[in-house]
Amino acid sequence: MAITMKDFETEMKQSFQLLGCAQLHDAAMQYSTYLKISLTTRTSIKKLAGPVFPVITDNDMLPCLQALDAAPAGSVLFVQNQSGKSEALAGDIFVTAAKQQGLEGLIVNGAVRDIDVIENMGFPVFSNSVTFVSAKTAKAASAAIPATVVLDGIELEPMDWIFADSDGVLLIKKKYMKTVYKAAMMLRNREEDLRQRIAGGERLSDLCGLHDFVAGKAELKFEA
Repeated sequence: MAITMKDFETEMKQSFQLLGCAQLHDAAMQYSTYLKISLTTRTSIKKLAGPVFPVITDNDMLPCLQALDAAPAGSVLFVQNQSGKSEALAGDIFVTAAKQQGLEGLIVNGAVRDIDVIENMGFPVFSNSVTFVSAKTAKAASAAIPATVVLDGIELEPMDWIFADSDGVLLIKKKYMKTVYKAAMMLRNREEDLRQRIAGGERLSDLCGLHDFVAGKAELKFEA
């Protein structure tokens, strides 16, 4: 029986707990894009993966609330704040609602608050800053929900896949997901074999052919 898209999404999210951004990128660099945004996890959950649901705001809560209302279960809400100095665009109430609605996580390219509360809520939240100053404005409705966010010339389009962990943030276009997933699982199996062989007493230098490479006799067997 053919795997459904829903089943694939579930399998991909579960597998990311074993993989991480580094292995996904190593496995298929041509199909994955490193997002140069500085994000920090704000909860005890260090990994986040799912189809992205982006929204753009300017220190205004109205687009954030619109996007939260529209984001489908299983998606990652991505809030892009256009303001140079971000006020808090999400706190404990917003995060409680996102979790209750079945979202996979929240990324705020801006500020969040109520860290002491949300850090133990069992829901992944990433942001680039923290402040107790809440965004009180709710005036300008978003013209597009979801929106396409552009970061350094890179487009985050709705339902592209976004991954975040302690190493950084990775974007993979939806059409490449199955290809990247297969390559990443093959890489993980190879690396697990290497770990077991090293734990069993073999030296990494022997496994990668370091000495022959230094002597000009052969290429490295893999990138250590």
